[in-house]
Amino acid sequence: MKFVKIFGTLIIFVALIVPLAAQTPVKDLLKRAEAAMEDEDRDLAEKLYLQIIELDPDESDPYYRLGLLARNAEVALDWFKQYAELEPDDAWGWLAVGEKSLKVGKPLEALAAFERAAKLAPDAEDIQEGLAEGRLKAAPTLEPIGGFSQDSENFRVGRYGAEGGAALRGGFRLAGRFLRSDLKGRLLKASIDEFLIRIEGKPRLALQLDLTAGLARTAVQGTGIAGRFKVDPITTPEADLRVKWKDPDGGPRFDVRLQRTLYASTPPLVVSKAIMDDARIGFDLPVGPLRIRGMGRASLIETSLEPSNKRLQADAALVWPFSWWGEATLQYHTLGFERASDAGYFAPKSVETLEAGTYLELGGEGRVSAELDLGIGIQRLAKQGEAVGPWKPAFRGWGYLAVDIVPTVQARLEVEAYSAPFAPVQAVAAENWKYLSVGVGLLVRIR
Repeated sequence: MKFVKIFGTLIIFVALIVPLAAQTPVKDLLKRAEAAMEDEDRDLAEKLYLQIIELDPDESDPYYRLGLLARNAEVALDWFKQYAELEPDDAWGWLAVGEKSLKVGKPLEALAAFERAAKLAPDAEDIQEGLAEGRLKAAPTLEPIGGFSQDSENFRVGRYGAEGGAALRGGFRLAGRFLRSDLKGRLLKASIDEFLIRIEGKPRLALQLDLTAGLARTAVQGTGIAGRFKVDPITTPEADLRVKWKDPDGGPRFDVRLQRTLYASTPPLVVSKAIMDDARIGFDLPVGPLRIRGMGRASLIETSLEPSNKRLQADAALVWPFSWWGEATLQYHTLGFERASDAGYFAPKSVETLEAGTYLELGGEGRVSAELDLGIGIQRLAKQGEAVGPWKPAFRGWGYLAVDIVPTVQARLEVEAYSAPFAPVQAVAAENWKYLSVGVGLLVRIR
């Protein structure tokens, strides 16, 4: 009996002493980690907090601190989620989950976290601000769109339509679009009605997926020797799949895109039922303070008037990212078609372009944001069966402006222009081509 009492006392002693022994190094490590945070020694603080979690996984503070120390938003979100599981009654833990969920493009998850934080601390101003932003970013959208374009061959296109979308869980978004394009030439008029469904998202911070699919219906009417005529409408499927991978810490980037679309920017191309199947792959690699970009592209153009035509393209660029909001580039582009075409598009044997460019992204998260992409250089081309011509000037420009009229309404303007012997934006009608396109939209968030 005496042995049993001694053994029981020993068990109680061990049960009390062991946790206290473990608690002592945890407290010491917490003090050292807090001191490292105060000294802004992030590496040491991170190392110490990880040691604490190994000793005591139920100690909540290291998870929150590791979220603050994380190198990117996705890693931070994982730590903040673990903290919120351990401290479900801490409103600021849920606030951190909401803020990082927005950063990684998951507005529905962010809204759920903000709502939980608001229930715990309804009077906290920062939580109410987060809740308002979460509701805004998670709201369904409707955007009337319109625009026009004109080229040096006097082909004009007017566009109008609408797009509506809604956020999905997991960082995805589902949208539907209707777009009507009215194309006018000297003798021909054509129309294209597109009905498209799009799903896009970032299931991971490094990975972006974008899939668009739908139908396009065309119609043509014109005036000939025998008077006015019409071409029977046709309906054709369209699809666009794009996969982008980007190292969150500034490392390599890769971009793969597969596309089937109407190659019909003019009425003659609508008449010839031009369709393009396109595949491209691009990369972007860091080299010290610079980056190297490259892209390879192969296209097959099919029409009802002639055999299919192949188009190959290769691009290379040396990039200087002089700031988070801008970069300067030196670029080389080369492309060519397998043969000439009588279907309504210019198809030279080869085109070479040397260009200096710059890209600027201004405004950030403010009410007004803008993007600008400019290029100036020289270009030469060789028509099918002819020698290479002389170098000629080549200019291009693209700009985008977004203005928040009120928090739920954003006005958008997009402008694109080219002046070059050949421009790779779409089907070029002739040599020495000039092009201007203007698009407008009014994005409305429905709360």
